[in-house]
Amino acid sequence: MGKPPRKCSNSDCNLALDGKCVEGYELEDCPHAGGISIDDIPVAEEPETRGVAPERTIALASGEALDRDAASIHQRRRVSRTIGLIGPNDSGKTSLIAGVYDLLQKGPVSGVAFAGSSTLIGFERVCHLARAVSRRIVPHTERTSRGADATFFHLDLHRDGAGVMSLFIGDRSGEDYLAATDQISQAHQFFEVRRAGCVTVLVNGDHLADPVLRHEVRATTPQLVDTLIEARAIREGCPLAIVLTKKDSVVASPHAERVQKDFDGLVASISASHETHLGEVKPFLIAASPKDCERVERGEGLEDLLLFWLQASSPNASVGVCPRPSFERMIDQLTNGRPDK
Repeated sequence: MGKPPRKCSNSDCNLALDGKCVEGYELEDCPHAGGISIDDIPVAEEPETRGVAPERTIALASGEALDRDAASIHQRRRVSRTIGLIGPNDSGKTSLIAGVYDLLQKGPVSGVAFAGSSTLIGFERVCHLARAVSRRIVPHTERTSRGADATFFHLDLHRDGAGVMSLFIGDRSGEDYLAATDQISQAHQFFEVRRAGCVTVLVNGDHLADPVLRHEVRATTPQLVDTLIEARAIREGCPLAIVLTKKDSVVASPHAERVQKDFDGLVASISASHETHLGEVKPFLIAASPKDCERVERGEGLEDLLLFWLQASSPNASVGVCPRPSFERMIDQLTNGRPDK
């Protein structure tokens, strides 16, 4: 037999108290009596449980070359300098980046030692094809893809007496730079050049030694610098390194003296044309990844270039030092004219 109802819809009935129907019905027959309702069920007290903390996702660095935003984050961590590498296709930009990295793996260079990098995988990738482990007959490096945004290779370098400085070497396709000489508006995308503390223009020594290609090199190199300065991509006072690459090809050429003369003429022409805009203009001759290592040592000339990158004056350093202002008010003399001090 089921349990009797305990609730009645008749407001005058005391069924819940005395168990009797006010109208005299048997409890099972009363039309007003009903079963237990949801309100009659006591609320169960459940033990308190602590929430489980959500899993944290840790983003690990890929080790590849940095994009613009990632490079900006790293540059804020310590004193840094950006190097803009400018040059046509096959001028040796990627070989130069790989060569600098390999040079530092041998040990300190003139008091400059490798202190870390967030782009180790990127460096190893561009270095691999130039090493014996790749089993290639001659050294080789991959070209940078045309149309892709510039990326940065990062090096932390420790200098005796100066601590650690971060170096960011920009890398962009040479075809993109050449395109700007035909359409100057394209130079606005060269953010790696605008932020550079030192710009480095590469001159292909192999092409300069070629009787057919030398005229193109002599015309293209100053035109490229002219375009970047006219577009305000190279900042005023920025030092400029003009680098003759592939020294092994120059040394092996029967026209080595002519190549040197042509290169000296390029440097003199660029320096004279832009002496009021640029800082120091200095020439270099390097062999980052020579095909013939019997006449030219691998990495020759890179040490001097690296030191220039680190020691080159900051932008606008070539501009004369502003005279110290004089102040009449005592408050200005105490704060040196700066209200935030």
